[in-house]
Amino acid sequence: MFSSSICKTFQKGPTMFRRAASSFGKVATGLAGAQLGTAAVVALTDKELGKKPEWYQNAVRSLESSLKRLSKKGFIESESCLNDAQDALGRVSDIHNCEIQWRLARVYAEKAALSKCAHEKAHLLHDAKAAAKRALAVEPAKGSAGAHKWYAITVIRLHELEPKTTNLDDAVKHLEIATKKDPSDPYSFTLLGIQQYNNKDYKEALENFQKAETIKAGFSANNKYYLGAALKANGKKDEAIKSLKEVLVTVPTGEFDGKAKFLAKGLLAQLGLKPEEYEVGEF
Repeated sequence: MFSSSICKTFQKGPTMFRRAASSFGKVATGLAGAQLGTAAVVALTDKELGKKPEWYQNAVRSLESSLKRLSKKGFIESESCLNDAQDALGRVSDIHNCEIQWRLARVYAEKAALSKCAHEKAHLLHDAKAAAKRALAVEPAKGSAGAHKWYAITVIRLHELEPKTTNLDDAVKHLEIATKKDPSDPYSFTLLGIQQYNNKDYKEALENFQKAETIKAGFSANNKYYLGAALKANGKKDEAIKSLKEVLVTVPTGEFDGKAKFLAKGLLAQLGLKPEEYEVGEF
């Protein structure tokens, strides 16, 4: 099993990952189904890795690449990227390691978001929840923000399909933990704020949307929209209008941002603005 510091090693490049991999022989087995033994993956440099069989090099680099991509805080909407990650992580999915399991949960949850089939979407989300639970069950002492974040996301998305089988309070609890364990992730604050906004906890929601902007200003049109909505709910009309207008000139980076622009126009209309008052300079 990975050491408790594995999360940090994933951020430090291939050599560090290969050194961490030496703490368990099963990764080598999982990479290509052949028993290689612990010594085979001890602190391999690029030069040393280059001396290994091509299938071994490809498997190690594929796993490293997937771990790196899935460490990013934003969302992934590339099906090919997710398929590659699923293939790489699937080879070591039997290893009960927090950092592997929550990334596997992320792959399933992200693929579910792209699926147009309700049955497939539900199946993927149940797989995601199971992997996230495995991650939390073996969570290291210092904790993993990713495990809590993606467990919460899975619960939220499952609730949309199966409201009677999920509890959104559970998602809120894990998002609160995620924001504490990684206060540099603006997306976790947005997700927590959305749940609070939906529960009509407008003051707390506003604080989290503002916190997300403090971490990374303008990172998401979706956060800008909810910030505007929360400002409106807190009686701050002028600030709400300003935030909602900013949504319309924010470059969308995904599906949620695209929806945010549509919703922002509707909210601006509710606030008494005419289209010509907020669409100027948008295009």
